[in-house]
This record gives sequence, structure tokens and C-alpha cells, in this order.
Amino acid sequence: MAEITPFVPLFRQQFPQIHSIDDPIQLLDYTVDDRLPDILMQPQTIEEAARIVKFFHAQKLSVLPRGNGTHMSIGDLPAHINALLETTAFNHVLEHEAPDLTCRTEAGITLAQLQAQLKNKGQRLALDPPNAETATIGGILATNDSGPKRLRYGSARDQVIGLSVIQANGEISHSGGRVVKNVAGYDLNKLYIGSFGTLGIIVEANFKLYPLAPAERTLLFTFESIEDAMQATIGLTSSTLAPSAIELLTLQGPKDASPFFAFSLPETGYTLAVNFENSTIAMTRQINEALKIAQTHHAFLREDLEGQEQERFWQMISLQIQSALSCKINLPVTRIAGLIDQVETICKHQHLIANIVAHAGNGIAYVELGPYNAMSRIITAITTLRNFAQANKGNLVLERCSTQLKQHLSVWGEPRADFDMMKRLKHQFDPDGVFVRGRYLGGL
Repeated sequence: MAEITPFVPLFRQQFPQIHSIDDPIQLLDYTVDDRLPDILMQPQTIEEAARIVKFFHAQKLSVLPRGNGTHMSIGDLPAHINALLETTAFNHVLEHEAPDLTCRTEAGITLAQLQAQLKNKGQRLALDPPNAETATIGGILATNDSGPKRLRYGSARDQVIGLSVIQANGEISHSGGRVVKNVAGYDLNKLYIGSFGTLGIIVEANFKLYPLAPAERTLLFTFESIEDAMQATIGLTSSTLAPSAIELLTLQGPKDASPFFAFSLPETGYTLAVNFENSTIAMTRQINEALKIAQTHHAFLREDLEGQEQERFWQMISLQIQSALSCKINLPVTRIAGLIDQVETICKHQHLIANIVAHAGNGIAYVELGPYNAMSRIITAITTLRNFAQANKGNLVLERCSTQLKQHLSVWGEPRADFDMMKRLKHQFDPDGVFVRGRYLGGL
């Protein structure tokens, strides 16, 4: 790709109304894995953003979309970044059809801002990824980010019913619709969600919504063995109960270094947090049934959380997931106990410590390894865990790590058998490589 510097005057001549920054000192706040962009562009409308992409496509320059930067550290080292295109000005809720339980919003709005507006009509978007205060809808969809309540409500792919996307040539395309049942044609929404901006820039989204829960409680159980904790999890998910989240916690690191330092958690054993949302009467019945199932597997009920204490607990979960070095491991639920044993064995051999937060009912585990400066031992541990995950029908992604570590390990691991199809899709949607390469699987 050509260097952008000679084209900055041309850009500003064609887009005099758009605020942009090309001062290297000011751009230091916008580096991506130590890569300094040539220019940051801050359009105020979606139409302006589309015209910018069209301009850069014509000049054969690269563009990387950016919201608030919450998810910019995820991915392999990017190729040269000609331009960052910031989307935070697209922050309006365009429609909220409360009777239909749907809304249409621009993608630069944060999840917290959207939830605050939906709350006025007693509704919500059933997504709970970390960083709701700063993460934009576009960033959440581009990374398919989710949280503990994915167990009940699914991920972003299950909430979206329509998207508007800026294509590599600057055209704005629309997929899906504004009603829940869009059954005709290919489901292009799912193709864009989780594509990390490699196929297009998500600028609008239509969602299906849920009513606010009348009541909510979280039970904290303690188990002496990981096998008992996972058998209780399987018992809960295979019953007629409908827990919103089941989180497994095992914290080995120094207590004063953990977000849970100020929270009462056992120093030994395994903690299982089970969340329920429902009417008070229905939830009481479910909790009584959950207690019976847990006690069958030798559980000790440690806490029954409500209100602010419950809210603080789930904030701690979010903080722990966002540690500086976090591996996201996906496995069949029945293999989670084996994963925990594997992590403990590796840490013993490599003289490391690990904190684990797992969406136990989904088979997703976040493993924080430390100390961070033990680079060679960390690399050995991650490689061993990745091999374990692949041998057990899963995978490991380095969700958060240093640029230094990315120089030694691929964030995504080796490309899968479907990588050739992914390359063909990338070529079809972005043949000229307008959207920055290098960050996604296999360098896409």
C-alpha cells in the first residue's frame, strides 16, 4: 500500500469539514500494538465515513475502524495503518419500537448508553460483555464479545436482526431487517459479527430486546473438587431450570492483586456462581431446586447475593476477565474439569500462578497466567494449553496480551481447515485490502 503522507493535503481538500489528526505526538494515544497510524479521522455522520472509505479505496490506502479503542488490543500485530476511522460520533438510537421489543441504533454508541435509553421503557439488550461503559456497539459486534449471561441469551449473533455496513468500496449495504423473524435469504449478519472489521465497518444495528428482569439473585457455592463443581453445572444445565449465568472461579494469585480482594471468597476449593432472573415467585422456586442439585454434589452455600452486593460481584467478574494476560479457551463443557487440572499441573511445573473465570455452562474459560515477566515460561504454558484445547475439540485465543508476547505467539493459533474459504470471502468483500490486514486469523 502507498504511504498516506503525500495524500493528507488532498484528503483535507476533499473533506475540509472532517476533523483529523496527523501529528505523531497526538497520535501516540491511538497506537495499535505499537503501530502508529498516519492519520486519525473523526467523521460526524455515517455518510461522511462512507465517503472517506471510498476515498481511501481509490487511493489504495488502508483503513482501520475504531470506536473507543476498548477492543483494539485484541488480535495479531497489524500491518501498516494508513488511517484510523473513529465511529464514536455515530451514537444515536434511531428507533425503539417498545411494543415489538426491537430497536435500531448507530454503532458508535456505548452499550451503557444504549441500555440507559432502553431502560426508560423497561427493556434491555441482553448482552453483558465487560467494559459496558466504554465498549461501543460496533466494537462488541465486530469482536462478538459477550459475558456471563450468554448462557441464557446467547451471543451478539443471537441478538442482531439487521446490520448496516460500509463496504470496502465505500458503499453502504444492509442485511437482515427490523423484525425478529427475517427468514428469507442468507444470514449475512452472522458473517460480519466477529469478523474484526476485515469485511466491512458496522455502522448501524437492529436488535431484538428483552424486558428488564423483575428480580435477580446470585448464589455462590463452594466445592472441594472441580469434578463436583462441574457435575453440579451439568446438573443445572440439563434440568428444567433456566439460570442466566453459571460462573466457575478459581483464584491462585495474590489476593491483594485480584479484583476479588475486597470480596469474600474461599482461599481453597472452587466457587460456582449461579445467577437467576425472574419474577420473585418463579425465582424462589428455581433457587430451591438449584440448592437441591448443588447439595447433591457436595456443595456448600456460601452467599445469596442481591442488590448492590450482587452488582459488585459481577463487576469483579468483568474486571478479572480483563486481566493484562488472558487466554480465552473454548471447550466442550464436559472437558472444563480436565482443563482446570491441566492448568494446575502446568502452573506447578512452570512455577506460574493462574486465575480462572469460566462460563461453566458454555465451556468458555478465561485463564490469567502470571507473573507477566516470566516470558519463556508463559510461552511454554500457552503452547501446552493450546495443544490441550485442540486435542479436546476446542481452541485457545490470546484475548489480551503484550505486544512482546505477540511477537512470539499467534493470538489465534494455526488457521483451521476452513481458512481457504475465509481467504476467498476476504478477497470477495475486500479485494484491494482496504481494511487493515494482519490482526485477524492467518493475517487477514
